[in-house]
Amino acid sequence: MKHFSFFFLMLLFSLMSFAEYNAFNSVSRNAILLYKLDSQGFYQRYTNIPVDVVDDILSYYAYDKKNKKLYVLTYYGNYVITLDGDMEKMVKKNKNIPQYKPDEIQEIISIENSSLDAKFFDFNKSRENHINDSIAQERERERKAALEKARKDSIERANELAERQALEDYRAKHKWTSFPIERASLKCALCDKSVSGYSVDSVLVVAMNNDTLFSVERKEGLIDLYYLEMHAYAIPSDLKNSKKFQYHINAFSDSIAKQKHMDCELARNMNAYWYKEYTDNVIKQAPHGLFTDWGWDADYLMVTFEFDFLNLDKRTIKYIDVYWNIYNDVDDLRGSGHFKGTGPLEQYSTGSWSWDNSMYFVDGDASWMKFTKVIITYMNGQKLTLTGKKIIY
Repeated sequence: MKHFSFFFLMLLFSLMSFAEYNAFNSVSRNAILLYKLDSQGFYQRYTNIPVDVVDDILSYYAYDKKNKKLYVLTYYGNYVITLDGDMEKMVKKNKNIPQYKPDEIQEIISIENSSLDAKFFDFNKSRENHINDSIAQERERERKAALEKARKDSIERANELAERQALEDYRAKHKWTSFPIERASLKCALCDKSVSGYSVDSVLVVAMNNDTLFSVERKEGLIDLYYLEMHAYAIPSDLKNSKKFQYHINAFSDSIAKQKHMDCELARNMNAYWYKEYTDNVIKQAPHGLFTDWGWDADYLMVTFEFDFLNLDKRTIKYIDVYWNIYNDVDDLRGSGHFKGTGPLEQYSTGSWSWDNSMYFVDGDASWMKFTKVIITYMNGQKLTLTGKKIIY
C-alpha cells in the first residue's frame, strides 16, 4: 500500500506539470517578447507575435481580471493569454497569481521584459566573444602549423559543446514524460486502447522498461468522480529505431532511470487498486444506489417519464417508486405524481424503466421536475425512503 501511495503521488505530479495553453482552453495567445535562436547561434528579439501554444511555463506573474488576461513567463519569452469560460474562472480564483489593475500591468511587463533582455544580451555577448576568440585562434593556428593538433582538438570541443547545448535546448523545450511516437501505432497490453502517431504526436509516459511504455489516463466516472487507468504500450521496432525517439531517451536518460520499476503485473494491480478506490467512493456517497440517467416530457400536456437506476445495496430491489413535482419557470407547482418500476434489480446492476404515456397532465408552462422522494421495496419486504440529498443523480 505504501508503494502504491508513493507511486500515485509521483504520477499526479507528472500529470499536473504537463500543462499548456492552446486554442482549446484560451481565446488568444501572444508573445509580448520572444527570443529565438538563429542559424548563427544568436538569440533574436521579436515582439507582439501571435502563437498557437504556450507551454513550459516557468511562472504566472500577473493577472488582469478586468480584461481576463493572464501574463506568464517561459525560458524564452513573455506571453499574454486571453482567457474565457472555466479556465478564466479557475485562474481568477487562484490566490498564487498576483492580480493587478490594467494601468499597473505595463510597469510589470516592462520589468519582466528587461529581465529577459538582460539574460539574452549576456548570452549573445558571450556567443560573440566566443566567435571572436575562435576566429583569432584559427588565424593563429594557420600561422603556426605546429599547433594543428590543438586546432583539431578545439574543433572537437566546439562540436561537443554544440551537441551539449542542443541537448540542453531540447531538455528546456520538452518534458521527459512526453514521448514522441512518430507514425507508430501503439496498443495497450492491458485493455483494448490504442494510440496512433497519425492522430497524436506524443504520449504521456510515467515509466518505461526495455520494451514497454507505461502511460496513465484519467477516466471520468459517476457523481463527478474519476479514477486513473494505467496503459502498457509495447514499443514497436519502427519506433524503437526512430532517431527522434532515441534522441528523447538519450536527452532524459537520467529522469527515466529515476522512475520506479514498472511491469504489466504491477500495472494491473494498480488499476485494480485505483478502480476499487473509485467504486468505494461511489458506494460511500451513494450507499443504496443512484440515478445514472433520467428524463421527462409533457407532449400534449401528458407527462412521460424514464430513468435508469444503479443498485449499490446488497439487497435485491423488488419495486422502486419515484415521487416527483413539476414546476414552471417561476417555481409554481404545475403537477405531481409518482411512477413505480418493477424489478428484480440485484446489487451492482442497472435497471431501466420508461412510461410513454400516463394519467398525469400538466399546464403548458411546465418546465422542470424535482424528485421529492424515492421509495425502494426490497425482495425481503424491507422498505427504504430516500429524500433530499440522499437522492443521488
